[in-house]
Amino acid sequence: MRYRAALLDFDNTILGTEQGNFKAFHDVLHDIYGHGMRVDDFIYFTGNSWKDIFKYISNKYGKVSPEYIHKRFITIKGDFFSKHGVRIADGFHELMERVEIKAIVTGSSWAEIEVFSDIVDFSRFDTIVTCDDFLNGKPHPEPYLLAQNRLNIEAAECFAVEDSRVGITSARSAGVFTYFLKEFADEDHTAIADGAVDSMREIFL
Repeated sequence: MRYRAALLDFDNTILGTEQGNFKAFHDVLHDIYGHGMRVDDFIYFTGNSWKDIFKYISNKYGKVSPEYIHKRFITIKGDFFSKHGVRIADGFHELMERVEIKAIVTGSSWAEIEVFSDIVDFSRFDTIVTCDDFLNGKPHPEPYLLAQNRLNIEAAECFAVEDSRVGITSARSAGVFTYFLKEFADEDHTAIADGAVDSMREIFL
């Protein structure tokens, strides 16, 4: 392994959260608007930052602010995962031991990932980039460029692990070698990534 740093997406990469997030968001919509997620909402849901998703829903349906939707989502999401639990990516702990520098680069807010602080030791990461920190979310390269800047490393010194099209595009646009992690993914994005693995363990084979 020639890389010093691992830049990891969070949802559906470190933790298999996508289905739980989907259920929580569906419940939020039903709670506020009396209906669940519609087809065009689902298309927008996958891969975009939560900040952008909440703005999209508020602009589309009105009634409440993105901030209110966000607050309800965090509450319902926390309740869901407290009840049902969540699976940690295979090979995640091994990766954390074997890579010198670690970062999270996510479209979620800190409040959303903090829900999992009893599962993931966030103190082990050298930096955590959330949607609270940037203006342009994935697929824009800004989140990954910000991580590199904070860590004072070049793109050639790190690799990224992502599960979505927008995440892969963001990392690669920032010049970072990017693995598509298949473990929790709903679609196959092998063709647009630099490499593809079924598990984080395979990165070190």
